[in-house]
Amino acid sequence: MGFPPWPSTASTNSLHSRAQAAERSAEDIEAPVANGFRVLPENRSIEVEEQNVAPFSVPQEVLSFQPDDQAVFARFMNGDCERKLHCNIELLADELEALRLLQEEARCQRVALPVSISASATRYLSHSHGDPKKALKMMEATTEWRSSYFTRPLSDVNMAEDLRLGLVYFAARDKALRPVLVFRASRIPAAWHRERRYDLVIRVLVFSMEYFLSYMAVPGKIESINVVIDLKDLTISQIPIGVLREVHRSMGMYYVGRIFRFYICNMPRILGTLVPLAKKVLTERQRQKLVFVCRPEDITRDIAAAQLEEDLGGERQPIKEFFPYPLLPGPFGPSEPPVRSRKDPVPGVHKLLTPDGFKGRLWNWRAKPEENRRLDFSECAADIFRKCGLPVPAEVLARTKLHVDDGQSRDAGSNEKVNETNLTIEEDPQPEAFVSDESTKDSLSNADLEALESHHRSKLEEVEVVRRRRCCFFSGCGGC
Repeated sequence: MGFPPWPSTASTNSLHSRAQAAERSAEDIEAPVANGFRVLPENRSIEVEEQNVAPFSVPQEVLSFQPDDQAVFARFMNGDCERKLHCNIELLADELEALRLLQEEARCQRVALPVSISASATRYLSHSHGDPKKALKMMEATTEWRSSYFTRPLSDVNMAEDLRLGLVYFAARDKALRPVLVFRASRIPAAWHRERRYDLVIRVLVFSMEYFLSYMAVPGKIESINVVIDLKDLTISQIPIGVLREVHRSMGMYYVGRIFRFYICNMPRILGTLVPLAKKVLTERQRQKLVFVCRPEDITRDIAAAQLEEDLGGERQPIKEFFPYPLLPGPFGPSEPPVRSRKDPVPGVHKLLTPDGFKGRLWNWRAKPEENRRLDFSECAADIFRKCGLPVPAEVLARTKLHVDDGQSRDAGSNEKVNETNLTIEEDPQPEAFVSDESTKDSLSNADLEALESHHRSKLEEVEVVRRRRCCFFSGCGGC
């Protein structure tokens, strides 16, 4: 969803003043915009058959999960911080200003970006230390890589044999619901070593990352993963340094800001003796991102032992089948004594969001906070909330009823055009109209009805404000 750049407070002669915004070319006004950037269509990255989507790709705990400050920011002793959650969450003023400069740089260079890349704009800014030119170059490089790499989607059917190797697989979550990706270096086939087909290793890794972005990421809640690198059964000379270097490079360049932490497990003994020295050399920022697992508690303080396999410091039996990914239901927080998995977990919670909903959106300073935080729920979201024993949000109820009424005639007076912005504003019908269907009434509880009525009252007030101002909350019309 497009929005105008953050207004600069540095000068009243800002390039983004309302007067100059009104003078933008018709081409720029009409071009599709998302997250403040012109939209470039993108290729589909992966194809996964429905039966191969792990039942617990998204845990039900995410519905009530509220990230704390440690989940949103990594903070350092010198006062610096690094943002970990970027989408559907409020940005700081200096972050919004940096984003404005990046949007302006892209506009000046007439750069268009895929929505998945534009939604990660603040990640690239963080990686480039706030340099908009450098960030934009990285975004363009990632766009070019994705365009060339995904000429056709990576298919779980075509990659079935590689996925069954147990080389790379999701198997757990940490206490903040971030998935844990296990990389078993000793399972790289000997033939791949002989032929130096390390591109096949990267392909399996890329498939896993795209799976995460398509089925596991929840904007504003789960946006990054942990990676456990297992060096079991390898001597120092057998450690595939070249592969690990390529893994690190690929993750850093093409999945910017998506790795929360690396855990190095089962190091050769001689390498383990060097860990104290390595920790002294590493910066505080590097120490937060890289954990050498010398004792089980080095990893189980973050990841429940019941989630981890025994040889990684946990209590779980060795995994034999690796795809669909062997993800367990919660709980996920470390505890004493360990808490076992739920007896009646709800599978299929990943169906809660639409495909675009997994991408998320950047904070729009013109929109209301609730609109910025809103997730793009699918048509079956209401049923998922009910199965999990949670109240259904009003916007989900509204979407459910709209789906029921899809194709039915509407009151001709419920649509009103705002000519100044060339925007069609569709007024919500009165709350009674949404629940006039008897079958729908029967399916909603009193609490649901009250929430729905409150939601529509708010929407009608919002439409009235738009009508008075002749301005769009979500596009750069310059009408305010």
